Amino acid sequence: MSEDELFTPRRPLALAMDFVRAGAWGAARAAAAGDGPIAQDIVEWHRLREGLGTPTEVLLFLRRNPDWPGLPYLRRKSEPSFLTASELEVRTFFAGMPPQSAAGALALARVQDAEEARLSAIAGWRSYPMTGALQADYLEAYGEALAPHHAARLDAMLWQGAKISARRMLPLVGDEVRAVAEARLAYADRAGDVAEKFEAVPEVLRSSPGLRHARFEWMLAKGRRDEALALMREASENAAALGEPSAWAGRRRQLVREEMRSGRFAEAYALAAPHHLVDGTAYSDLEWLAGYLSLRLGEPARALGHFERLDANVTSPISKGRAGYWRGRALEAMGDTAGAMAAYTEGGAYQTSFYGLLAAEKAGLPHDPRLAGDETFPSWRDAEFRQLSVFKAAVLLLAADDLDLSERFFTHLSERLDRTGVGQLGDLLMALERPHIQVMLGKRAAQAGLEVPGPYYALHPVAEHVHPVPTELVLAISRRESEFDPVVVSGAGARGLMQLMPGTARDVSRDLGLPYGRDRLLSDPRYNATLGAAYLRGLAERFDGNVVMMAAGYNAGPGRPVRWMERFGDPRKGAIDVVDWIEMIPFNETRNYVMRVAESLPVYRARLGKDPHPVPFSKELVGSTLLPLEQ
Repeated sequence: MSEDELFTPRRPLALAMDFVRAGAWGAARAAAAGDGPIAQDIVEWHRLREGLGTPTEVLLFLRRNPDWPGLPYLRRKSEPSFLTASELEVRTFFAGMPPQSAAGALALARVQDAEEARLSAIAGWRSYPMTGALQADYLEAYGEALAPHHAARLDAMLWQGAKISARRMLPLVGDEVRAVAEARLAYADRAGDVAEKFEAVPEVLRSSPGLRHARFEWMLAKGRRDEALALMREASENAAALGEPSAWAGRRRQLVREEMRSGRFAEAYALAAPHHLVDGTAYSDLEWLAGYLSLRLGEPARALGHFERLDANVTSPISKGRAGYWRGRALEAMGDTAGAMAAYTEGGAYQTSFYGLLAAEKAGLPHDPRLAGDETFPSWRDAEFRQLSVFKAAVLLLAADDLDLSERFFTHLSERLDRTGVGQLGDLLMALERPHIQVMLGKRAAQAGLEVPGPYYALHPVAEHVHPVPTELVLAISRRESEFDPVVVSGAGARGLMQLMPGTARDVSRDLGLPYGRDRLLSDPRYNATLGAAYLRGLAERFDGNVVMMAAGYNAGPGRPVRWMERFGDPRKGAIDVVDWIEMIPFNETRNYVMRVAESLPVYRARLGKDPHPVPFSKELVGSTLLPLEQ
């Protein structure tokens, strides 16, 4: 692909994508031919993900494009077609990945020897929802082998919420197992006869994990919170009693924070610690919560254990910075000054993150010069990734104005690149003037532990304009609100670069004496930023230029930080530690939002050639660094 082709404004693939959206596959492929085989494979990728390919088509596509995004889904959607494929096709297909569906497991079983087939059929039976017809096929072919696993299948379907598949299993199980399942279904459906269904369950089975979880969810839905808490505590004795610890994790995190905000730290810890997870986001969050609560309870050694487990489970700058800072806090509370400094130094290596900045300040580290974003990489024109089909597809999609899918291909490509490759790809996207995809690339790389500040904190043309508040704030808010996507519309109706609600935009337009244009909120990023910056000026005046309150007000509405200060105290006046105040914010989105905006300010100051820290970061969180500018 030549450099001229990279910068071509529109390609034949654009028309092909219109046909794809209409489901006109033949016309789509014909239109895509003008852009060559890669464009035709983009059409084919869509078609196969609809489950419309033959086994031969699927295998040929996977051979041509083994590194494209979304292949696990494509494979899963394609598995039913292999029920009628040849033995060679089936074995070739499943050599790349084991079955992901009931149809796939049955297809594989049909070409295996007797014992392998039995194991594949049992695995599919115990794991996946299926249609009534497919269930009949399973029972006809492997009924005797599956009979001992009917109860396990029913239990799995109920945990997955696959109620239709679960109900099909009721005639196949014994009376006691059926009674438990019917009670679980009644609780899940919020039926009026839950008491009768529960009474029908033999007493010895009333504490079975699935039924206990169904009752727990029902209690919360009915406002019976204290009973639900008691049930969770009872079930948290061990992983077996929970059944599926991950199914409890979301509610556990919610309830722990509710108890924490009410000052019931011991009760919160008793919920947080026995989560019985082994990894994942919920594991990390609950380990952090347990550590934080231990510190509040005067148990720093116990806190350190939780923070160390957090550290071992995470890779992103945000999480590594958090783990390092809180390990330092625990060690400091234990009187281990040297250990605390080492932990702060480790956390302070992640200065694009909220807690990494606090850790760096504690360790006395200088600002990381790489955050200015002027790091140089070899020319993207010489990058090896330019030869990959996934890269060529990403560029063609960008030219076809399919920005979402182009972003998906670019960010997927980044998963196979080293840090230099990410930097080169970021440079290309900067040359293409695509700050949104730069940010998404930077975020995906950061999640994998590759921090490249240039794309991670991309600049946007709004930085070239004069605003009534500091430019770094406009950039930080825009990056957090839309990730610099000028045409994104939220589920709530917020629009464009700074995610303005139409009513707010109309009011601000009137105050500025500007004509209001709803469509301009998406078509004109500068107009959107003008209104957003003016709204920020009002927040700056209301909250004395404090980033924590302004960010909370922009995200949750200006009245909410006022109410939270009334409840928890005003951190600007020392009534509560600002870090504790932020962690007490009731909304997960707003709590995360405040941290992400605050951590962006030093980076964007560095990118704009300013002093990253006009005051220490901890002082900025309680200070007034974002006062309105004189116009």
